[in-house]
Amino acid sequence: MTLAGIREALRSALLDNLGLKLLSITFALCLYAFIHGAENAQRTLMLSVVSILPPESSNRQLMTQIPNEVAVTVRGSRTQLDDLRAESLGTLRLDLRNGTVTHIDLDASMFHVPAGLMVEQMYPSTIELGWDDVVTRAIPVHVPRTGDTAQGFLVKGMVSVEPPMVSARGPRSVVDVMQLARSAPFDISGLTEGTYQRQLALDRPPKLVTYSSESVMATLEIGRELATRTFERKVEVIGIPRATVAPAVVQVRITGTPEDVGAVNADAIVARVEPKAANLDLSQPGSDFLDVLVDVPRVTAEVNPSKVMVKW
Repeated sequence: MTLAGIREALRSALLDNLGLKLLSITFALCLYAFIHGAENAQRTLMLSVVSILPPESSNRQLMTQIPNEVAVTVRGSRTQLDDLRAESLGTLRLDLRNGTVTHIDLDASMFHVPAGLMVEQMYPSTIELGWDDVVTRAIPVHVPRTGDTAQGFLVKGMVSVEPPMVSARGPRSVVDVMQLARSAPFDISGLTEGTYQRQLALDRPPKLVTYSSESVMATLEIGRELATRTFERKVEVIGIPRATVAPAVVQVRITGTPEDVGAVNADAIVARVEPKAANLDLSQPGSDFLDVLVDVPRVTAEVNPSKVMVKW
């Protein structure tokens, strides 16, 4: 066959009965779309979970985490699935107001599925729940210290806290093992003699627990650093020259600032007893236990023993 003959045969195959051929192609495409549009297919959507929890007055606490979303796989025609939106299925509502449900099985009836579609699978398919009773318990407040006072000064006594205790409210399994509520530290850096107050915030309580107060007022006193010295002194009997004393020597312990204690002269310390001041009958021989008296300016003096036997 010549080249011209081949061209004529191809032209006839393409153009002869062109309208009929176009109509056939159109029917074929429509049939393909109908068959494939009616095919079953799957689509997975993420749906929100809404939980209705018990009222506060029930004193019940949910201890487990509920998923924010569940994956729902829907089967149906491809045409319907292409138009389907998560909002069409609604949200998963869990009524937990009685505070006792521990196991939930998800099923298709919990979702609003359009006609012609069906829920084939859910993930998770079950939800496990744990609960605890809510209790209130008073626990002490602990105020730590940070920093150092100015040289020569120290903290006197314990930090005073108001209120000294706070109420912790939360799950029994958590509250029952709490030992204290800790506050922000009291900074004593560079402080000198005086009384200081600070409003201190409490540290964040454990998860699911609340405190009755968010802060406390802490008070502490700063005093001068103290020093001590001990002397042995003979006891003098005032007003009775021939009286005897047992024991004849006592220890005198003085306490004060390092400067004041260092300035004390041992010879200036006189340990004495005064029988006449005790209103004793000294006209006849006798004996009695009398307090040992010591006067030392600017320091505190302590005598050991504090009483001695005086005979006259």
